Amino acid sequence: MKRALLVVLLVAGTAHADIPDYDPNSQQWNGMASFVGLAEGIGYSVTPVAELEWDKLDDHDILFLVYPLQRVDPARIGRFVQAGGNVVIADDFGDGKDAMAALGLLRAEVTTPQANAYYANQPFAPIATARGSHPITREVNANKEHGVVTNHPAALEQIQGAEVVVGFEDSAVVAAGERGTGRFVAVSDPSIFINRMLQFGGNVQLTSNILDWLSRNHQARHIVLLRGDTSMFGDPKPFIYDPRGGQVGRTVAGLNTWLGAAEEWLLTPAAMKGLAAALAAVLLALALGALPVRRGPRIDGAWLRFGRPARRDEPHALIAGADRGGGSLMVLACILRDQVQGVLAGVIGATEPLYTLPETELTNRVASAKGATASAALARVYKRLRALPSRGQAAAPWSTGHLPRREFDALYRDVADLCRTLGSPLPES
Repeated sequence: MKRALLVVLLVAGTAHADIPDYDPNSQQWNGMASFVGLAEGIGYSVTPVAELEWDKLDDHDILFLVYPLQRVDPARIGRFVQAGGNVVIADDFGDGKDAMAALGLLRAEVTTPQANAYYANQPFAPIATARGSHPITREVNANKEHGVVTNHPAALEQIQGAEVVVGFEDSAVVAAGERGTGRFVAVSDPSIFINRMLQFGGNVQLTSNILDWLSRNHQARHIVLLRGDTSMFGDPKPFIYDPRGGQVGRTVAGLNTWLGAAEEWLLTPAAMKGLAAALAAVLLALALGALPVRRGPRIDGAWLRFGRPARRDEPHALIAGADRGGGSLMVLACILRDQVQGVLAGVIGATEPLYTLPETELTNRVASAKGATASAALARVYKRLRALPSRGQAAAPWSTGHLPRREFDALYRDVADLCRTLGSPLPES
């Protein structure tokens, strides 16, 4: 029986691209029917979704992302948690890497982690153990396997703004944190939640603890399960959960939500004509009121011109603001990233090479074109440039991105060195 299980675990590590993986209705080894049964058995309802509408999620929901195959927008997941949302993102080799980075976690692929024990002495099944005294670690190490059995896990590294709760000697498997009024859990091995892996006591206890912590004393009891190739639309609500907001704040937020959802207006043709006539009469009255009563200076129409406000991400204004001690260093970093994109595109002949080429291929092509020095300079800044949001997202009023001056200065020096080795040095001023 144990040999059969090891064969199953070995197969599980090579089947991530198959959509039937993580099927919530499947009783097969790679399905999630056991997860659904466990959740429903302790009082949760589970709704698998074919597409996700961010604005439908509220404080009664736990968003459970398992091995997403479409990119999870890091800005949206950041705003969702900031507003009070609850989310689990479990991904090893899918498209959730950028979303994890937005939560302060670097997901890295590993060969064999440094674990104290391996299930049946198999290197692909290291056993992770609880770290610290977080509520998620409660009794995780108390079972006979003494931890959480994993299967070809990735690793969470360079963790900022979160706490390692389950991991190995050299990396983390589960990290949890709070941002704004929301909570999040990141898991670098989604196969922990499949049927075969939930036969281990530590995996069951971990799953139960995660749901209990995110439920906020049983307030959030509905799990929205997203897996694989699922589309995501819309934007999260600006207010989801705030225990200190009071009843008035919640009432106002509920009213705003109701007004935003009131999108259907049933007007008869006669009523639509009457509304149009009323609007035309108002506009005419405003125009007559704006005209001068007596003849004055020659009217050149300047008072009718609309002064368009300057773009928030306009480079010259941002640089001038930074020189005065203000402005967004995050947006300036995005401008540096766009400069590097243009220079690299000219060197290797690829469009947006930072996002269309893997790091190894990109550095090799730069080495072929400009030498090893340029390739090494690119490797120093590649991950920092890839982690930056778009310029529009960084300049938006709702953006919570912040880049300390010291980190920006270091990035500027490294980018300047890269551009110099590529033959397109940055301007001196």
